[in-house]
Amino acid sequence: MAQLVKLQDYVSRYTADPYRYPGQFIRLKQGNWKKLKSLWNRRFELEESEYNEALSSFIYKGAAPKNEQELKQYFLDGLLPFQLKWASRTLTEMSFLDKTYEYDETLRYLLQRFPDTFLLLYDPIFQIKKAPMEADSIIVHPQGIYCVKHLQESEDVTYIPGDERSWYKEEKNVRTRFLSPLISLKRTARIIQSILKAHGIEYPVKQLVLSSTNRIEYNLEPYQTEYVGLEEYEEWFERMRGFKSPLKYQQMKVMASLLKHTQVTSVKRTEWGREESFMEE
Repeated sequence: MAQLVKLQDYVSRYTADPYRYPGQFIRLKQGNWKKLKSLWNRRFELEESEYNEALSSFIYKGAAPKNEQELKQYFLDGLLPFQLKWASRTLTEMSFLDKTYEYDETLRYLLQRFPDTFLLLYDPIFQIKKAPMEADSIIVHPQGIYCVKHLQESEDVTYIPGDERSWYKEEKNVRTRFLSPLISLKRTARIIQSILKAHGIEYPVKQLVLSSTNRIEYNLEPYQTEYVGLEEYEEWFERMRGFKSPLKYQQMKVMASLLKHTQVTSVKRTEWGREESFMEE
């Protein structure tokens, strides 16, 4: 499960200590998965009420899983509220979370489909020369950065890249024009490159237009840009999903540098006690 290191302009645990929390998340996730799997394996040894009570400590809501595949999804769904909490509060500060993020399917997709070593900035707002600048989603990968624009329409729609300003959506032989996703992706890439340059860091930056549901008809991809539509998706996804690498120091240095330049809107917390969470140490 990818890690949500920044959400919009919210305060984040990762901003507070960017070198500590990526590794801590992985350790806590692995430890709690082992506990949940152990409970699942002992489910027939326990009273139903005892089992359900123990199970409920791992997730906020949802029906009990019927098989191991459902158990994995149950666990991932239980992680999402926890990740939103880490991405909107620290021990001393908090931001007011927009509840729509709890049901944001694109956010859920980006988090639940990729490895723990992928660090996600979702809807980030940067402060560049004291001016706020909205950016596309950013994945800090162990080998580079992806600026991601996720497109999704009904299956009958085909995307067709046009000129620098326009793309087209074609459905039942009818084309409609829309603003090219490359405009915001290029702006996001420029923001990232300027930050990395200011910190003396060299790290590859690539632009990604991603659609798991629709074809993208194109002849050539622009420089440092990848189009992944329905026809390319499975191969691309398996390659990304199967990527095996530990967190790298340079990767966390890049993430820390980006977070330094993001906008933070928060208030002091009135409560200082620990909150109950199955992912807390």
